[in-house]
Amino acid sequence: MNSDENRNRDPALPGLTVQLKVPTVAMQAGLSGTLEIDDSTNCLVVRSPISTAPGIDSLVDIDVAWPPGWSVALRDGALALVDATGQVACRLGDEITVGGGFIEPSRIGIVSCTGKGGVFEAYELTRT
Repeated sequence: MNSDENRNRDPALPGLTVQLKVPTVAMQAGLSGTLEIDDSTNCLVVRSPISTAPGIDSLVDIDVAWPPGWSVALRDGALALVDATGQVACRLGDEITVGGGFIEPSRIGIVSCTGKGGVFEAYELTRT
């Protein structure tokens, strides 16, 4: 998490990484996976299959730096990722594709919720 004002205040909800400002350049990579919670850090992540060898996939939790103003909330009894306008962007377990790219958190002035040295800086989100 980047600072106290962006921390989730409700301990029952997972944390998430949030950007401090809108990126000036839209990276063009795509990250596909399932919106999940990393049990070891209680952080919202995208769980994505990564090929480790031909025909062998492993699931990897990717910490996503969501746009400014995004948060986690309970909506209709389910955990949801909420955009800056207050609308549900997706729910836990949804298959999503996030547009953006990998970056070191220090380059954008944030700290990764999961403590990893790299985050996926989100530019847009699509439910698949």
